[in-house]
Amino acid sequence: MQMQALVVALSIICSSTLAFPSIEQRRLVQQHRHQRQRSIFQLCNSKNSGDHDIDSAEEGPSIPVRRLLLSYMFAAGTEYFLSQNYVRPGFKRLHPTQFFAALGDPQSSSGVGAENWGVWESDPGPRGIPFDQFDNIISNGRKVAPVGWDVDVKSFWLEEHGIWMESPRYNLEPGRYLVTGGRTRTSVLTIHPEDENGTKRWSLDGGVLYDVTHLPCRSALYYADEGNGGGSPLNARKEDFPVSPGAPMPNVQGCVKQDYAVLFVTGVEDV
Repeated sequence: MQMQALVVALSIICSSTLAFPSIEQRRLVQQHRHQRQRSIFQLCNSKNSGDHDIDSAEEGPSIPVRRLLLSYMFAAGTEYFLSQNYVRPGFKRLHPTQFFAALGDPQSSSGVGAENWGVWESDPGPRGIPFDQFDNIISNGRKVAPVGWDVDVKSFWLEEHGIWMESPRYNLEPGRYLVTGGRTRTSVLTIHPEDENGTKRWSLDGGVLYDVTHLPCRSALYYADEGNGGGSPLNARKEDFPVSPGAPMPNVQGCVKQDYAVLFVTGVEDV
């Protein structure tokens, strides 16, 4: 706990230093602005007089902008470090980190449908099938991946690099979990017990679903559409990968796609 307090204190001090320039720095900023205004004034006069030899006044971001960006980067890095090494009181750390496949409005802090969420209890990427091995797996009729999970060409998961992943485990246990997107927020996610219709609610104690989504990790579930040719992983196009952070997963011909958000699960309530 002492180490955690030290890291938090350093984060506050460094973020404050980066976000609030000193008197000398403010003087330099003011001088920079005056020079910019004078250059723009001269440029306007030169255009009116037909003289176009004066250089453009376009310049890079000012010192406060650069410092704001540095402050954000430092805060995000500190948040990710803390989320991976410390947990809030009342929670226990998960080793290894787990991964929720989540559905919901990215701008909402609560919703329904958590009965359709899944969890990978370890990173599914290294356990997946690389793109260049799809044909070997399918043409030989293999039912099990090299690392032991069941292969289903009619219902399959792909991630942002085109790796064929094992399916997550569905039917999450009700409880409270620490989740983060590895950026600037860690929140408590509550999975509520199912109601009489079998529906499970989810809610966050802070922020919205987008805030705790790890944007570089993209994932989607693909179902073979028998009425449209019945696609499989072989219909995925290598040129569609990798997928940009935050972007939707590509369509696969002959398949119906469902995009999922990926949340890092770093802790669970200690009950």
